[in-house]
Amino acid sequence: MSEPRLLTKTEFIRGLDCVRRAWLDLYRTDLKAPLSLASRDRMETGKLLGELARARYRDGLMLFKPGSPHDVAVADTRTAIDSGHRCLFEATFVASGRLARLDVLHQDDSGEWTLDEVKSSSVKEPKKIDEEKLLDLAFQFHTTREAGHPVKNARLVLVDTSFVWDGQAFDPHSLLGAVDLTDVCEESAPKISDHSRLLIDVLNSDSEPEVELNTHCKGCDYFDHCHANSPKHDLIFLPRINPKAVNDLRAKGYRSITDIPEGEKLTDARKRMRDVVVSGKPFIGDGLKSALEAVPFPAAFIDYESSNPAFPMYPGTRPYQQVCFQWSAHIMDTPDSEPAHYEFLPEGNEDPRPGFCQSLWETIKHCASIVHYTHFEKTQLKSMVADGIPYAQELLDAIESRSVDLEKIVSEHVYLEGFKGRTSIKVVLPTLVPSMSYKEMLIADGTAAAAGFRKMLSPNTPKEEALELRRALLAYCCQDTLAMIEIYRALQRLAGSDPGTS
Repeated sequence: MSEPRLLTKTEFIRGLDCVRRAWLDLYRTDLKAPLSLASRDRMETGKLLGELARARYRDGLMLFKPGSPHDVAVADTRTAIDSGHRCLFEATFVASGRLARLDVLHQDDSGEWTLDEVKSSSVKEPKKIDEEKLLDLAFQFHTTREAGHPVKNARLVLVDTSFVWDGQAFDPHSLLGAVDLTDVCEESAPKISDHSRLLIDVLNSDSEPEVELNTHCKGCDYFDHCHANSPKHDLIFLPRINPKAVNDLRAKGYRSITDIPEGEKLTDARKRMRDVVVSGKPFIGDGLKSALEAVPFPAAFIDYESSNPAFPMYPGTRPYQQVCFQWSAHIMDTPDSEPAHYEFLPEGNEDPRPGFCQSLWETIKHCASIVHYTHFEKTQLKSMVADGIPYAQELLDAIESRSVDLEKIVSEHVYLEGFKGRTSIKVVLPTLVPSMSYKEMLIADGTAAAAGFRKMLSPNTPKEEALELRRALLAYCCQDTLAMIEIYRALQRLAGSDPGTS
């Protein structure tokens, strides 16, 4: 680290969230998991959107050269501007220890320069665009200005979710829209400057910065590394707790859930967790048995998978519209019977929703209850009803009159230490049924399923890989509904045991 390194936009944005993460991204990449299927899908989407966005501009000059040092890129940018080029892709500027590589820099007939940054987010009112995207743009804007280039305007080029695809080639002027955020960027100059100086110091240090964990850390790639020296029952695991509430408890001297005294004011869910952690005994509510007995049979345990790509896959759909493409159902005639499995996953590239709804309705219409996990299924059916998909209304009527939300039963009546403040199926299953988990599965969550589906249907995917993805998709969705059955059976066993805290 003899020569100070320049701060990039990516490092700046990551450092806004956590300076420790930004440092680890530079110096401890060995701690990161390999890129997931979903991450690769997002990167590919960003690449394709960038290519489409460039089609909005005439006579654009691409300056990016793989492996080119930043001083060469800066010189190439200056040469292009001096030569009279009015539209540049990947122009590079350096100022105040920062490096900016711009998606688009273009000049209008009046001589004004505008900076456009392309994002895969949707077009929103400026006040509703999240701060990270605003500061992303502002970083580029102020670095370019400080480098001496007179950029006047700053815009985000975003996906327009009102666009309805007609099945033809995507029109960059229809799919994408620009939002002028110059005023917001102007106001953010002090924050860009102050935080940049902080990050430059941190990222040029040999020492890993110490950062106290909070709720936003739980989804980070480095969580296990950072949590290694924190209490096992850290306050951040309390259910539905926000950073301020965590800090308020820490201000009282508590570091672990076990530190919280009996009389501390907590929500019911947090008190329940505290009692379980302190006592070492699970919570089994008195109402669990009656809640399970209220489930009529035959019962269909169902799960959906859906995809919401930036580029619509089917005519008549919009960017980021959820489109259900797969279902799995395990049907039990009695609480003790062996379940029969049924499933749907389309073979071709047609809109899967008509086949999805018809096949699911024919499969579960005779069932007395329809068991699901959270309200996702109901929400998607309402959307399909609005789009006029056949059999969607019949399914919605059935699920509204025969619905059993298994997650609600868990959250209201059961808590085990292994839940760590959550009731998602990915957490509940290995806690209640240790012999089952999603580990080692090629597709192990809904985001990966959506990405896998799109990749399976891509004409660029080799046949064998597409077949492997199909098998993985079927296995994952089947696992979800089988998991619900096993959770239901585990709850039955708990209901027959002595209650813990009530």
